[in-house]
Amino acid sequence: MIKTFNKYLIKRSLYFSFSILIIFGILDSIFTFISELEDISSEYNILDICKYVAYSMPHRLIDFIEGACLLGVMLSLGLSHQEGNLNVLRSAGEAPLKIVLISSIGAFLLTISLIIFDEISFRNIYLDAQANKNILSKNEKYNKENEIKWIKYRDSYLGFSEIINEKIYQAKLISIENKKVAYSIQSDTAEIIDGDIFFENDALFKNFENNIKRNQSESFEIPYQSKITFNNINNLGISEINIYRILFLNSDLEKDILFKAHLDKVFYKKTLLPISVLMLIICFGSLIFTSLRESTVGGRIIVAVVGAFIYKLFQDLTIGVFISYGMPTIIGVIIPIFILLIISIIAYKRI
Repeated sequence: MIKTFNKYLIKRSLYFSFSILIIFGILDSIFTFISELEDISSEYNILDICKYVAYSMPHRLIDFIEGACLLGVMLSLGLSHQEGNLNVLRSAGEAPLKIVLISSIGAFLLTISLIIFDEISFRNIYLDAQANKNILSKNEKYNKENEIKWIKYRDSYLGFSEIINEKIYQAKLISIENKKVAYSIQSDTAEIIDGDIFFENDALFKNFENNIKRNQSESFEIPYQSKITFNNINNLGISEINIYRILFLNSDLEKDILFKAHLDKVFYKKTLLPISVLMLIICFGSLIFTSLRESTVGGRIIVAVVGAFIYKLFQDLTIGVFISYGMPTIIGVIIPIFILLIISIIAYKRI
């Protein structure tokens, strides 16, 4: 009987968490669609906007996973409390903390699954959609934020707006021979394969020397620093972020230290996200077991949602403070989680 109730709680919390996550994603997609209408043009039409919104939605879900999981588990526990299932479990000797932990399994699995899928595919799909959208829309805001950057390798210069997943956008290569421009190649996109840059077949090729033939690829070594900017840190994978963190580890330059701090911020927030979700559920799940005379189940759910919102703001604040004062970023990420742990210990002792 107890195992049946436990399985029911897990399935129910998973169902509610997933459903709420999808609802959040749909609402976010609607607002994104409306905002994208401002950039509509003959090149960037309604169909392109719909594709962009659809392709970007799975990756955006990661921003709502904490709230969706907390709300899903709270709804699951609240309904089970009203149905009397939780009273049955408690009468059988199950502790409130154990009940909450069992209920959180479904939400925890959903969080892990979303992080894994985001690392494998969702993030890449979003980045490709974002880059293609920027090429099609050609909006002024994008052009200002992504001015052409130039890097040198041997006798060649490469200009680009950004590099995402070994793909170069707004690529332009200029080759110098005998202190003169020999040729140039320009295309909207180009790919990096084994250290060579492969331009599109319809790339614009200008020859300034009669004896030079166009090549499909160009050898060019691109430094790691050129592949990342503040704008795309949040969209990097965990393994990529870790590589860049190691790259900046021994640098004493102020800009590099600040950049690494922001890399640490994203890295620790992503890796500790499942723990953050679990602690939110444990902390606010204790509200379900307080006396019904104090407040309704719906009121407790609202308190949990508001509390999760305050938690997110407080975490961003602590991270910002630690980055500003050059202190370890991981401490700024952990402090709010530790506070939730202290509150949880106090709350469950009072039940």
